[in-house]
Amino acid sequence: MVENGRNNLDCCVVRDLLPAYLEGLTEEETSAQVRAHLEGCENCRELEKDMRAQVPLEKAPKGTLKFLKRVKRTRLLAAALSVVVALWCMWWLYDQEFHYPNTEAGRLAAVEDYVSRPSDSRDTKGVQEGTPIHVGGWQEIEGQLAIFFKADNANNVNGIVLLKRGIFGKYRPVSASYSPSPYTAGVYCGRLGTDRTQFMIAGYGCREILSAQLEFWGGSWDGIQRWTTTRTYDLEEPDFLWLYDQEELIRDLGWEFGDGQDQVFWLDVREIRLLDREGNDITGRYRDGSVTESWGGGIGTAEQFLLYVYMGIIALLGLTMVWYFLRKD
Repeated sequence: MVENGRNNLDCCVVRDLLPAYLEGLTEEETSAQVRAHLEGCENCRELEKDMRAQVPLEKAPKGTLKFLKRVKRTRLLAAALSVVVALWCMWWLYDQEFHYPNTEAGRLAAVEDYVSRPSDSRDTKGVQEGTPIHVGGWQEIEGQLAIFFKADNANNVNGIVLLKRGIFGKYRPVSASYSPSPYTAGVYCGRLGTDRTQFMIAGYGCREILSAQLEFWGGSWDGIQRWTTTRTYDLEEPDFLWLYDQEELIRDLGWEFGDGQDQVFWLDVREIRLLDREGNDITGRYRDGSVTESWGGGIGTAEQFLLYVYMGIIALLGLTMVWYFLRKD
């Protein structure tokens, strides 16, 4: 019904709205339209009077309304706090594993924490806790961080630690390999990683060592064929780590890579000669005659399946708490 160009409510609509109108629960615009209708409709006005007489209605006290609003805000705050606590717990748990940044202090801490054995350990091999460790070169490759280290102990233990990068840019150690060295400084070589597809050339303390002459040794897949060649590398830094793809390095040495009888399948270094500025062999200058042991050691860490299980449980608990606080009673 339209009067004077204004939209008015029908009687049936007003009758449906009267209970809420009398309790003061309708919107201001709706209440205004109901009042306008009552002014011009005697039947609806009589009905309003009867309803007021039969059921004396009172508006909710302002204090009660304020209390209900505070309860709603408190529940929203509790739900938000549940999300924050769950996310913090998940981050803390993840950070316990992926803990080490790629910084000088982070690399040293990762090596010390991972390769050091307790001082009361019966295993005399490796690096005992408290032994000074020097971190040399490092390289990032395919989401991993490779760190070369050398321990200041009787066996001149040296090796490499591999770390895996997490989603926040920090790393967790996944494996390490190490062995004693009869040299106090020099160049160390070997295949790297579980798949052995990377080849490492690393150096420590090469301040007076200007170049290194490496005699490479290649073999066929069946071990019958052998190849040797010599390559000299200039050393521009006293501490370094170079990583090569083994297949590419084999081809760079002039050999053919493959698993055939006449192809090189694996690579190693048989002899290393350290040279000074004039090209003189100074390898003997760094030899440590007290080191007579020959062994290889390693550490491996399994995938952290339980880590993700615990993070999933925390996330589920957080969602449960959010549902509890936001549910409609």
